[in-house]
Amino acid sequence: MPESPYWLAARGRQEEARQVLRELGSPDHDATFTVATERVGRPLDLLRGRLTKITVAMLLLNFAFNWGYWGLQTWLPTLLQDKGLTFDASLGFAALSALMMIPGYVSASLLTGRFGRKKVFLVYVVAAALGGLWFALADSTFELYAGNFVLSFFSLGAWGVWNTWNGEFYPTALRGTGYSWATASQLVATTVAPSAVGALLAGATGFTATMLVINAFMVVTALLAVPLPETEGRGLE
Repeated sequence: MPESPYWLAARGRQEEARQVLRELGSPDHDATFTVATERVGRPLDLLRGRLTKITVAMLLLNFAFNWGYWGLQTWLPTLLQDKGLTFDASLGFAALSALMMIPGYVSASLLTGRFGRKKVFLVYVVAAALGGLWFALADSTFELYAGNFVLSFFSLGAWGVWNTWNGEFYPTALRGTGYSWATASQLVATTVAPSAVGALLAGATGFTATMLVINAFMVVTALLAVPLPETEGRGLE
């Protein structure tokens, strides 16, 4: 991946910036960039002015979304055994679920150009939460498969949208810093979620209750996305 043309221009590397545009096929590849002169990457700037609400919502969303995903995926074979599947069958189930993630990614990428990142993300997260509810309340093997396939399809489609949308909230001077904060929030959730779900299972909470707790984080994810700005088609600063 080449460096951002804005980043290169901010460091006086105008010709390298133009070369990146040439490689991308941009009609503006002969342009001379005018860039801001402020110092780049100051972390506290993420919590100033209009960016404050975006940063807080973004960090909480990354935590909730990653918590819901890894809380489920880490313990999926164990949860399925609680529903009567053998260990081998539960691993096969998880593999089939992973296959459903591929069309989820593809469909979301095709839809964002037409409907925008925010709308597609919200629809996919809500659909994933409904699939998780179906999975949590399943009374048959068919419902287990169908609910989890819906959950896998839409949750990973939403992840594909989010990883792009998340990178577009900030101006170039802060984009790398903002995305690193997002990644840090995800890593905290990735660390906490497996242990928390394991504690629920160790406490004999049961399949349905544990799944409902996990699914609640998907609902929180959708709510946190509502105030975030749409970036589809918007020029990056």
